[in-house]
Amino acid sequence: MKKQLATLLVISVLVFAVVASGCIGGETTTQTTSTPTETSTETQPTGPTYEVIETDKSVILVGPEGAQVPTSLPSGKKIIKVTYVVDEANTPAVQQLMEEGQGFGAINPAFFRDTTVDALVIAARRETNPEIRTELFKALYILGNKYVPEIILGQNRQLRVYWEWVKGRYYHPTFPERYDLISEDANAPSVPIGIGDYKNDAQTYVIGTIGWPESFDPAWTYETFGWEIWHEVGDTLVTYWKEETEKVTPDLAVAWAHNEDGTEWYFVIRGGVVAYDPWNDKTYPIDAVDVAFTFWRVQRLGHSVSWMVSSFMDVSKSQALTEKEFEDVLKGKKLIAEYNGKTVEVKSLQDLLNVFGYNGETAGVFKLVLPAPYAAVLGILADPFLSVVPMEYLLGDKYEEALSASNNGKSPDAWEAYIEEGEQDPTHQLMHKQPVGTGPFYVKEYKENAYIVLERNPYYWDKSIKPGHERVIYVINNDAVSRIQLFQTGTVDAVATPPERVNDVKGLEFQGFKSVVQTDILQPILTFIVFNTQKEPFNNPKVREALAYAIPYDQISEVVYSGLLERNWGPIPKPWPGFTEYGITKYTYDINKAQQLLQEAGINPSDYKIELIYNAGNSAREKIMTLLQNIWSQLGFQVTVGSYEWPVYLSKTSKGDYDVYVVGWVPDYLDSDNWAGPFLYGATEFSKIEISVES
Repeated sequence: MKKQLATLLVISVLVFAVVASGCIGGETTTQTTSTPTETSTETQPTGPTYEVIETDKSVILVGPEGAQVPTSLPSGKKIIKVTYVVDEANTPAVQQLMEEGQGFGAINPAFFRDTTVDALVIAARRETNPEIRTELFKALYILGNKYVPEIILGQNRQLRVYWEWVKGRYYHPTFPERYDLISEDANAPSVPIGIGDYKNDAQTYVIGTIGWPESFDPAWTYETFGWEIWHEVGDTLVTYWKEETEKVTPDLAVAWAHNEDGTEWYFVIRGGVVAYDPWNDKTYPIDAVDVAFTFWRVQRLGHSVSWMVSSFMDVSKSQALTEKEFEDVLKGKKLIAEYNGKTVEVKSLQDLLNVFGYNGETAGVFKLVLPAPYAAVLGILADPFLSVVPMEYLLGDKYEEALSASNNGKSPDAWEAYIEEGEQDPTHQLMHKQPVGTGPFYVKEYKENAYIVLERNPYYWDKSIKPGHERVIYVINNDAVSRIQLFQTGTVDAVATPPERVNDVKGLEFQGFKSVVQTDILQPILTFIVFNTQKEPFNNPKVREALAYAIPYDQISEVVYSGLLERNWGPIPKPWPGFTEYGITKYTYDINKAQQLLQEAGINPSDYKIELIYNAGNSAREKIMTLLQNIWSQLGFQVTVGSYEWPVYLSKTSKGDYDVYVVGWVPDYLDSDNWAGPFLYGATEFSKIEISVES
């Protein structure tokens, strides 16, 4: 069959994610290729060659500029070639990223680095053809399965436990419900909860849960509890309304448009919005400058969550505009608005507002610059870590000076004089202890590791919503038995239930109401084991593969998760683009295979002490690590198990201060890159990525 050059996309960018070049820092990965379906006796070329990854539909070639194509390739499949040039000068060492606490941020949680993998991640981010992207994601899934920097235990089914007096519950794959949008039966019981004078009644939603938020500062939280709090107390530019997944809905941005290549986005900011400061009983008006400040501050603080800003946005070039300045932009630039199935070239601000059906006040326009187009950018903007915060509150008596220095948000880098890098920054310390937001609730009071009380925000801008609850109370109890007793007595409306205790909450009755136990939804959430690939013996891929065979997957699913954990073998959940069963190893529990691979790896297991860690209060993870301790000890390793409170756990794992840990991944946004990238990206920075396709 005659091959025709279908597309050629050359991308010469400095990728803004903190990235790095291959196979340094202790990783001993060997670059091997998939077994081709055709063989040849011809002499193979000397020098670097493209690595070959074969999917069910394509052959993916990945290599440095100047690499040679192998003389024999599988036939009858599309050829996708990814050629790269590594930017060595701007690539930080893995050790530097560990010291900065960038695990599960700028670099994957295992601190794994492989140039081929990293080039594929960046290529998938830059490619715009969905079919080609899917093939690149398949290649990443195959390599993730092969190199096992993380062992995927399975994909979670939802376990949701609550009393039937709670009405209007819904499900979204990335965010919790907004608790002002659900309600309770007017006849719901009234039960004292043991915190002040608060009662669990029809106006109070009480949640029995575990852990503690990493921070009350949205720029410094990268875990589900912290994001849940900010989904209740903050507003982002756009949001997912209830169960929406295909599109986003206006929030603090009432309309938006982008230039033709998708590298500039303009968001018209909702007028009349204020942030409520309950600690001083004050309000602060929100405008485009606050939005620019919020985005810039996330990157400046440099917490691991900031990777989504540094990777996909250029906050130094982004800026706040007045409505008049935006009109001037429209005179010289073609902008396109896409919303609810409509695509419109807008000629004026009013044109844009008409597309979105908005006729209220506005508070300026935020110009967001991207270093390269990224299809999933609106999903990122819905994430709670980008909840808009009031610049005036955070800077206090320095506010006017900082506003002037930045020329009203047009030169955001001027804020370097007012915001420090890292957790000692005064604005972070303020938000960490006394958060202020614009959302339907505010943080009224809290006691660390005991409770958090959210109260309805009297200044919330959306007056069309009749709130279903006046307050939300999180009762923290890390003991599963005690926590479930709170549910059984009606003290809490909903409870975090370990799967192995699901029978304790089934079939309950309380004052005429029944318990509800839902397990019907397969979530895009993966539970997995993380190796520290910068430590021996986990820097050896043979050892990781061996330990992948020393996992009792079926036992974990049935005994620990009551059957609520389905098998998955790589870093993308089913049925998302890139999930594949072609060309992978479906690891099973095989202790003999594990021993064989350890012998091939050339190590003596008894030489190694391994600490398996989990977050305190998570009984399922405790059981997993206890099982592994028993099995891995049989292999000859010296294995102990330890637990840490959630904030300490996050700090240790993000800094590489661990051997092996267990965790789950709830996606940040709904794109396959948000699994493949965070799980595999080793932080290689490229000065050039070239993608060519032959069919």
